[in-house]
Amino acid sequence: MMKDWVSDILAHYNLGEEFSDQQVLILWERLVGEQLARMTRTVRFSAGTLTVEVASAAVSQELNLLKQRYIDLLNEEMGRKVVERIRFIPGRFPRARRASSEDIEDSSEEEISLPEIEDEHLRSSFADLYRTQRRREHAMLKAGARRCPRCGVVFFGEGEICPGCQFDEIADKE
Repeated sequence: MMKDWVSDILAHYNLGEEFSDQQVLILWERLVGEQLARMTRTVRFSAGTLTVEVASAAVSQELNLLKQRYIDLLNEEMGRKVVERIRFIPGRFPRARRASSEDIEDSSEEEISLPEIEDEHLRSSFADLYRTQRRREHAMLKAGARRCPRCGVVFFGEGEICPGCQFDEIADKE
């Protein structure tokens, strides 16, 4: 199969570990959480340094305070010391689109078709994840949360727009 072929090539050129190390780029989003993931983007991982674009200097400052924690979490996930440094650089992040009324409809019971995913188990897992997220949003709305009119995220708190969009507004003014 394709996976075996790729593994053989990586082994032949002694690149298996280096290729495996690139998982750090994928792990970042899960480890920092949804809110920070929206304000950051991994750019590259090379020679023990993870480079991450950030939406603003304020985000960079906050992340610098937590840098060692994220290094430790990434290395723990990888099972060995892979990340030695994290470098935060300024990046440009597009404004979130405004949510349409179609986005806001509760679709937790709708049939979800993902024809581009060939593996039935994986397709089923994604569909379950989507339905679970929609049920979570529905429960949050019933508990008093609001849906952001810009990006569609459901949130608790003050203001008409979610904290992420508030942050984007501030960043756009800078």
